[in-house]
Amino acid sequence: MNGSEYAIIDNIVEKYGTPLYVVSADVLKHNVHNFKKIFNDNYPKVEVAYAYKANYLTEILRIIHGEGALAEVASGFEYDIARSVGVPGKSIIFNGPGKSKESLLKAIADGALINIDNNDELNLISAIANEKNKTLDVGIRIHADVGINQVVDRFGFGLESGEALDAIKKCVESGLLNVVCLHIHLTSYIVEPNDKDDFIPAKNIKLIWPKDAEMYEKAANKISIFAGELQSRLGIEIKYLDLGGGFPSVENLGPYAKRITEPLLSIFKNDLPVLILEPGRAIVKNAVSLITTVISSKEFINGQHSVTVDAGINSLPTSFWSMQDIKPLKQTGGEKRDTLIYGPLCLQTDIIAKTQVPELKPGDKLIAENVGAYNIPQSSVFIYPRPRVLMIEEGSERLIRREEKVEDVLRLEEWNK
Repeated sequence: MNGSEYAIIDNIVEKYGTPLYVVSADVLKHNVHNFKKIFNDNYPKVEVAYAYKANYLTEILRIIHGEGALAEVASGFEYDIARSVGVPGKSIIFNGPGKSKESLLKAIADGALINIDNNDELNLISAIANEKNKTLDVGIRIHADVGINQVVDRFGFGLESGEALDAIKKCVESGLLNVVCLHIHLTSYIVEPNDKDDFIPAKNIKLIWPKDAEMYEKAANKISIFAGELQSRLGIEIKYLDLGGGFPSVENLGPYAKRITEPLLSIFKNDLPVLILEPGRAIVKNAVSLITTVISSKEFINGQHSVTVDAGINSLPTSFWSMQDIKPLKQTGGEKRDTLIYGPLCLQTDIIAKTQVPELKPGDKLIAENVGAYNIPQSSVFIYPRPRVLMIEEGSERLIRREEKVEDVLRLEEWNK
């Protein structure tokens, strides 16, 4: 939030209570506009496709698409949300490893760009093209070694192994699948390798955000060289290079734009493909805050200070991988102390932050900033319902999602009554 938005928070909290998500329309607009501008300053043909999985509240989408962003979706569910808010099929990038035939038929009919993830999906799309006797423009998702230490990348076709080339040859042989796009995505949540017998993915999950710009340069270089090889060996003209997402905040984006675009400009010269970028976190992370209230405080026998607040990992699930940026809503004097911030859930793991704050008492308000990415879509109705979401736009607030109630949860069970 910006300074003027902070000025109206007190009234909002008094009116709506906590916990409460607050969205800044101004920050969303700033992020979309500047993200594209930074890349356009380095490369003339850029499309920004917002990654829905980061946060798909429809009023947030309205702001983002109003700034000219396309939609990047990773399921039929997200595809239907995009269409429901008026995004035309030709403005949707359809990714993900679990596309159903029904969702593919919709996307094909609407003219969406489908990035094929695996051989079974390739066979399914090929069968659909045959059924309809229709040539389809498609993309191929690849994965390549750019220096990320993780378990084998499950998404797309391996570049170094030759899987990607084999998949594209299958498309050519089908006679109905025209490969126009190469897609690569450097994920931010990885599972680190672990050969132990007690391997549990959750124990090895690591958030690598932001990643080094050199990784993006390697990805751009490899995918560009591969596109050139497809042109010379198979006569395939790649119209789009999709570098996925995982980007840092807009304020730190400059070196990434330079590192990504230099290989494209060098390899393609004047016949440049469209560069598609799929930011999610970079667009919404700093546009959303969560206001929470202290319920109680406690001193442990070892001297550790803690407080319990009314928002936990049910509302801020990314706390499992990274502590939240949290501070008192009103700055007060007093010595700062190392403090564990617990949520209200009956779980020992319900910890949302470890930070330094002055002594806190029941009723004090805290603000968790930079929570716009992944927390709202991954939030759950576990022990407590989901909280309200407000949008601040042009100096006034409006409710964009009401708080969840018991009847909302029970209504899903009424099908058998």
